[in-house]
Amino acid sequence: MNEAQPEVTESLRVMVVDDDVVFRRYLEAQLRMIGYQVVPVENGDAAWVLIQADPPDMVLLDVFMPGMSGLDLCRLIKTTPATQNIPVVLLTMLGAKAKDGGYQAGADDFLNKPPHLLELKTRLRNLLLLRQLQSAHEAVPEDTPAEELEGPPAHILILDPQGHMVDHLRELLADEGWNIQGVATQEQLVERLRLDRPDLLILDQDLTEGTGSTLVSRLRGDVTTADQTILLTCESGALELQVGIWQSEADEHLVKPFDASELKTRVRALLKRSELRRRKDAHILDADPSSIKDPNGGAYTRPYLYASLEHFCAFATLVGRPVGLLGYRLVAGSTMWSGEGQRVSDIIKKHLEDHEVLCRLGDGLFVAILPGADLGELTHRVAALRSKLPAGHYATASGKGKIATSLLKNIWEQLRQEAETKPR
Repeated sequence: MNEAQPEVTESLRVMVVDDDVVFRRYLEAQLRMIGYQVVPVENGDAAWVLIQADPPDMVLLDVFMPGMSGLDLCRLIKTTPATQNIPVVLLTMLGAKAKDGGYQAGADDFLNKPPHLLELKTRLRNLLLLRQLQSAHEAVPEDTPAEELEGPPAHILILDPQGHMVDHLRELLADEGWNIQGVATQEQLVERLRLDRPDLLILDQDLTEGTGSTLVSRLRGDVTTADQTILLTCESGALELQVGIWQSEADEHLVKPFDASELKTRVRALLKRSELRRRKDAHILDADPSSIKDPNGGAYTRPYLYASLEHFCAFATLVGRPVGLLGYRLVAGSTMWSGEGQRVSDIIKKHLEDHEVLCRLGDGLFVAILPGADLGELTHRVAALRSKLPAGHYATASGKGKIATSLLKNIWEQLRQEAETKPR
């Protein structure tokens, strides 16, 4: 198991507000373990003073505390213009009714006490990523009328080998108006994803063939599904024992049994994230030609890779030279918000020549095009990068002729196999 700490969270400050000193210290230790700076506070009144003086990136607070309660503090944060965009997560052991009260107070999410480490990790990551995407969306001038952005109902696809999960989730989500469909086998799922990407894919950890987390890794290793938004449901014990604290690559985890309100919260947040990503991609592709470069680090985008690689191969054929590809992928547990994507991009570009091109295909997934590079040269480049980049998986491919598709398939297959081993 890879236990490397994700460096990208080290500059992010999370305030923990709880009058229970034992639980506060427990949560502080968990947060520090996954790389956050922690501001521990024992009551709501003291927390509000600190929030106004130096706003944190996120607030985790207990619902019931002496003096100002968690709900009161949440309401105050969300109704104050200077602090209303700070994500607030309420910590509670209560049921759906109490959570409904928290949402009315403006809470962004909930965590059950005590939270599972993997849940804590993914929940905070998703909220911070959602805030970043929302901020980026608000910063972009809206040239398109709002009504034109409204599309068909969100499409949710469920892998349901047992034949009962689709009906159960449809019942829980019946009033949302989402298009919920199911497939019975992993082969059907992969084929469906190639033809029609859903807004959200829901898997269970307990599959008839293998595990959900293994299937997630397989999907992440395929360029056509690498950035698919995935919700993994699992039993409480499977969260750490089977899924793994550091190795899960799902976007979110939901512990069974769950009620309708908890499921809706997870699904809404993930659908919102998918929507904001689509709008961001649409803005990039519809903007001026220079925006074929990803603004998060300056690498070229996925469409550029697909469009240009065939031309690189065709020209190389004319001059009798090979074309090389170098793939790199951050290990599971690393996230791309808070500047990590730009840092990785900058490091790789420093090791490229002027005629070589770096493309970023998704969160943590990069492919460089190296015209003229054979496998020996690519091996030398990988060796130079290993000591500079965070732990990750590498892949290389080289050849002559009109073989763009073959080169890419070679890279994806190597990255998929590498994902099943420890990063080097």
